[in-house]
Amino acid sequence: MLPKISQVDYEIRLVTHLLSIRFLRPFNGKLATSRAISDDTYGFETEDSLCREWLLSIYNSYSFYEGFETLESCLSYIHSTNYDNDIYRIVKFSDQYYAVVYENSQHQQVIGKEVSYFTRNNLFLSAKRPPSNLMIKDRHKLPPIPLIYYELNAFDPALTIYKLVKKNSIDYMELPVEEAIEYAVLLGVSFKDIWYKCDSPHAIAHNRAILNLYFAKGHNLTLFGKYSKAIAINPFQRLVYLQKGRIEPFQMDVEDIRAQQRLLPYREVRRFHENIRTRPVNFSINDSDS
Repeated sequence: MLPKISQVDYEIRLVTHLLSIRFLRPFNGKLATSRAISDDTYGFETEDSLCREWLLSIYNSYSFYEGFETLESCLSYIHSTNYDNDIYRIVKFSDQYYAVVYENSQHQQVIGKEVSYFTRNNLFLSAKRPPSNLMIKDRHKLPPIPLIYYELNAFDPALTIYKLVKKNSIDYMELPVEEAIEYAVLLGVSFKDIWYKCDSPHAIAHNRAILNLYFAKGHNLTLFGKYSKAIAINPFQRLVYLQKGRIEPFQMDVEDIRAQQRLLPYREVRRFHENIRTRPVNFSINDSDS
């Protein structure tokens, strides 16, 4: 079963947890975050108003898909692949199981029952199953910003991560979440589906402030959207929404703020067209321009 929790109950659970770990801080009836959303106030917005809008947007920013129904079926998939078994972790979420690979930003996979997500060429792509020839680059893995794990945990506090005991074994062991949190974060990224407008100076500043919670500030994602002439950007799925309803992928190295995001040439867009995620676009959460 995928999460069954009302939005109100979800927000109570999430805020309570974020306060307990001091990610959120109350001050005179107002809220602030440990990672400041904005360096300064601008227009008529404050840290408190941005923080509350962000909290109200989280519940509907997730679009879940099914995992394997049993741990055994997830293990069976892992043993059937061309990749070393020991690079996988299994994330149990809402009584379903997902096989997850997080070697570094260049090699990531999330495999569910009928759909999978994977990185290639700094894109985040989708298919029924990942290709069998993804390159594994020797690159240091940086720790992720854990916020998406906290958001997932509010849907399912029983979230659990497992690993195989030995390379070719069917035995597995549970891991402390703090030792494998990046796998839960990556699973959450594959669920996360929200668009941020970037077609006005206010929208650029407003949504950049919220995205500072999820990405290093140097990425400047809404500014990239502006220069790409996009109406909105979905940085979790690495997509931009352009004029006339066109959706295109963009390349992004989440671990290197010096590497500039870029749109694909038309020929490359056609090459990856069938692997681009195209769920319905909804701007209702972040469509304020004033």
